[in-house]
Amino acid sequence: MTEHKHYYQAMFLLDNEEVRQGFNAARDWVRGTLEKHGLKVHVLRLWGERPLAYRIAGRRRATYLLGWLEGSGDAVNEARRELYLLGPAFRCLFLEQEAIPEEEMSQGIPEMADSELVIPEELDFEELDEEMRGEPLAPEEESSEDEEGGEKADSEEAAEGGEQAAEGGDNAEAPAEEQKEAASTGGTTDGN
Repeated sequence: MTEHKHYYQAMFLLDNEEVRQGFNAARDWVRGTLEKHGLKVHVLRLWGERPLAYRIAGRRRATYLLGWLEGSGDAVNEARRELYLLGPAFRCLFLEQEAIPEEEMSQGIPEMADSELVIPEELDFEELDEEMRGEPLAPEEESSEDEEGGEKADSEEAAEGGEQAAEGGDNAEAPAEEQKEAASTGGTTDGN
């Protein structure tokens, strides 16, 4: 039985910790694994370092490696199995294609210095979230202008006005001066 050869576009998500140790070594490991299982690698190039759409095993970012390959479906399955078990690639996708585009074939497998690729440090958003939430301020820490009577005094007056509005029933929407006048005359205000 002859195996049919197909063209595949492949995307590999590489662990940034592995890439920091050397992009070329990570890329070469992926290439070696693919070739070991009978896939001919025509193109294998850096597609970029990007954030993931969602967390994968605690990772928020990855280095994407784009490849164009030729081989059988069985070879793809065997390579995928090994890629998931070992090495820097934690996700991979193979899509069967009619042919390899000429502009991709011209890319080949470019060499690049490891120092050219800058991988940002992974931020721990859970820690940042806790830091940003922090503990609520104690009442005496709410305003630094407390001693000058500026901001805190204004906010206390506004709070008292809100309490009066809440207790005032029909007068809740009337301006504060009208509420005071209504309270002193014992009547209601009608806005006139």
